[in-house]
Amino acid sequence: MSLRHHPSDDILTAYASGALEAGFGLVVGAHLEVCATCRARVGTFEAVSGAALKSLPDAEIGADALSNVLARLETQAGASDRQDTRPLLERLSLKPKKWIAPGVWVAAVNTPHAKDNRVYLLSVAPGMPAARHEHSGAEFCTVLKGAFRDEVGLFQAGDFAAADDNLCHLPVVEGDEPCLCLFATEGRLKAQGLLGRLAFAYADV
Repeated sequence: MSLRHHPSDDILTAYASGALEAGFGLVVGAHLEVCATCRARVGTFEAVSGAALKSLPDAEIGADALSNVLARLETQAGASDRQDTRPLLERLSLKPKKWIAPGVWVAAVNTPHAKDNRVYLLSVAPGMPAARHEHSGAEFCTVLKGAFRDEVGLFQAGDFAAADDNLCHLPVVEGDEPCLCLFATEGRLKAQGLLGRLAFAYADV
């Protein structure tokens, strides 16, 4: 798979350090599942973080620290053996779909996130109109199936897109199959035009 769009090093560093909110980390993780290059970058950042820890001054630890760590490692090893290897779409916990228009649906993803943030799947059929919109804050998107094009470029399956409140764009489905994307957004999208605002209000997840 030839991918054109990837998370920035800042995003990958935040992912590697566990600094991303769960929903945003989920979207980055969806890209990492199909992008060996970014997985390698994350591994590098994790190694750098580990090296940085070695430079910290020694700290006093309790007498039972070693046994506690070994117990946790055993627990994690057991969880790793039972790791879910199903495709991402089958692992997501979703709320019921909302049909916004024929061929267009949205479904919220059950994952921890701030009250005003949103994590959801959006599927848009070929030829369906999209609403031009702006963002209230950061938006992460990974294309799971199909493709779309906007003012930034063409995004195909596996590609990652990041936007902020400076971007106003009009995504349009490219090709003959529906485009399915996983999104995490800060706040609500701000549609332009009455029909777009009504659709976004109804689809609010």
